[in-house]
Amino acid sequence: MLITISTPTLSIADKQLITTAVKQSGADISVVCVSDGVYAPTIESAFIEKLTNSGKEESPFSLAFVDSDASSRGAKLPDYASPITPRELAALSAKHIHWITLS
Repeated sequence: MLITISTPTLSIADKQLITTAVKQSGADISVVCVSDGVYAPTIESAFIEKLTNSGKEESPFSLAFVDSDASSRGAKLPDYASPITPRELAALSAKHIHWITLS
């Protein structure tokens, strides 16, 4: 499942959706921060860190951000977030059958 975040803050419903997807899914969850969403890992750091350190041996949750969006906004992202190019985002979109956009 591909979840894109394009807003700097997450609502309670957004957090519940992401948490449920991570807990219920047997597949990999790719979360990509785009546009103003590149601020979300900093603003929502406690929530994001809880997901990445969920106590599982290998979490199905991976966090990425579009590098050009982050650099144009001067956003500083955590070390566990991976930079990707717009082309790599397109490849992720093609790979995942299910997409959710949080905006």
